[in-house]
Amino acid sequence: MRCLIRYQLRDEASPAHHEFITEASDAEQVIRHLTEFLHPEVVFEFLPMQPGGKDSITQLRARMAHARDYLEQYCGLQSLSYMLLPEGATSAQGKWNSVLLSGQMASGSLHPEGRDEDSA
Repeated sequence: MRCLIRYQLRDEASPAHHEFITEASDAEQVIRHLTEFLHPEVVFEFLPMQPGGKDSITQLRARMAHARDYLEQYCGLQSLSYMLLPEGATSAQGKWNSVLLSGQMASGSLHPEGRDEDSA
């Protein structure tokens, strides 16, 4: 699968884009890849799932909250969205999934290929 990522750092005026190929199709893989891309010196690890602990939904929410905190505080991200596309599919056939939102990214001001509307 092809994974398209659009993200915006706090100190940057406009979103940036990144793309990679993956076998996994989940937010955890996207977050791991982007954190490695932004900060190769650090390996981000999700909180472990506790068998027999809280229900799995509560644990998954806690894991994602921990990841969001890391992305915001350590990586300096203010927004992150990704799209997974099967082989041969175009971004017009995909859907953006938001992990972090900012005003500009949430408003959908980018075309699916990640170009600003002004540059299209």
